[in-house]
Amino acid sequence: MLRSSLISASAVILCCATANGQQQLSAHKMIGPVKDAGIFHVGTGTWTRGSGAKANLGPDVIFRSDVSSGYFGTGWEGGAGVDEGILPGTGNSNQTGNAGPQDTYSIDGAEFSYCSLSSAWVNWDFDLYDSYVPCDLPLTPASCVNLAGAFSAALPAGGFCWTGTLDLSLGGYEVCVEADGGPCASGYDGGGLGLDGFGWGATWNTTDGGTTGPILAGHDLTWTPEGEGTVYQPAFSNSCGNPASSGLGTEDFFAVDAGGSLGAGCYWFGGYVNNNGCGAASNNPGGQFHMLFFTDASTGCQTSDCNTVFCDTDANNQGTLTLSTCDCSGGSIMLSLNTTFANQFTYPLVGLGTTAVVPTGVSELCLAGSTIGRYSGDAAAISASGTYSVDLLNAMSAPGGGVPTIGGSLCNGNTWRFQSWHRDGMNPSRFSQGTSGTIN
Repeated sequence: MLRSSLISASAVILCCATANGQQQLSAHKMIGPVKDAGIFHVGTGTWTRGSGAKANLGPDVIFRSDVSSGYFGTGWEGGAGVDEGILPGTGNSNQTGNAGPQDTYSIDGAEFSYCSLSSAWVNWDFDLYDSYVPCDLPLTPASCVNLAGAFSAALPAGGFCWTGTLDLSLGGYEVCVEADGGPCASGYDGGGLGLDGFGWGATWNTTDGGTTGPILAGHDLTWTPEGEGTVYQPAFSNSCGNPASSGLGTEDFFAVDAGGSLGAGCYWFGGYVNNNGCGAASNNPGGQFHMLFFTDASTGCQTSDCNTVFCDTDANNQGTLTLSTCDCSGGSIMLSLNTTFANQFTYPLVGLGTTAVVPTGVSELCLAGSTIGRYSGDAAAISASGTYSVDLLNAMSAPGGGVPTIGGSLCNGNTWRFQSWHRDGMNPSRFSQGTSGTIN
């Protein structure tokens, strides 16, 4: 109760004129020093704390936005707050010396900071878009959006501010992202077109409504109103001698997609102003969030992954799925189920999410945390021999190689994850084991 009173008293209503249709929000002073939550291994659901915990990640940081502003934003619980930036490719001439080392990056970890007055742990869902035009809503393929991957984590709260590191390197949870706007606008198009950006979204949900939100990252402490560069050398330091930096291509606003209490729109915190040069804070916090993305910048994505088994630790996840290939050039990709539940009604599911839930009380669905596509138009009975298959590139649910419900193309270089939903004669429904593959 005391912390709630303190945060209400310290809320700052930032009063500047709204620009470009941006809607102004208030920001809260951080509620104390930032604590290190440790590293959460998404693939195993386990934690590591202490020195050396980040040894599996990187070793490079391809996007860095971690200059603290001293504030955190809140008010859109349940809706995805989507921030933006640029992951530079080899043809990027956005700034001298900032051409990227690769045209694709395998994101194997992330660092995220937030504050929360919730008494329980906070559920966070993250989306990563390699094609994203800032604040061009709704987030659909028609708006030049490509969802490259998604991951989830339950992170601590308890009235503190935290930094949590998410390890995607175990179990094939890395996210492959294309540089300079991704598959929707491949290659460098020039800063004025707005087609070279990537986006990342964070959605939080609490059980008690405790004030929660991401820490707002300030811009680097120079006279530059936006970030001076993306970091992909560990020894990087900016002109003020500060090893932290704002990310390339960040803007002074963020989008909230449909859902949550605010509703869809483009938001900011009153306008970033820094007239004081190195070592001085800005007048208002910028409209960007604390985030680092780790990668190995010496190599691009390895796209040979196909038929990686997941969601197989629960004995109730019965039945195996296999992809005939992950190469779209042949015009056909067969997804096949083998199970003991003959003659039962079934159809496949597809998604990018990584969270395990038990919606039927019988077995795990390991695709939660992002939109799930349902091949319901291809529903059929499992054969008497326990088999079922569907051609993903010629399916009734998504003809032409689309992705049902999610939209866009299946052949876009994403690592898609599949499970089968089916009845078993006694239970209304259960799920098979899963398989994933990077499909091109």
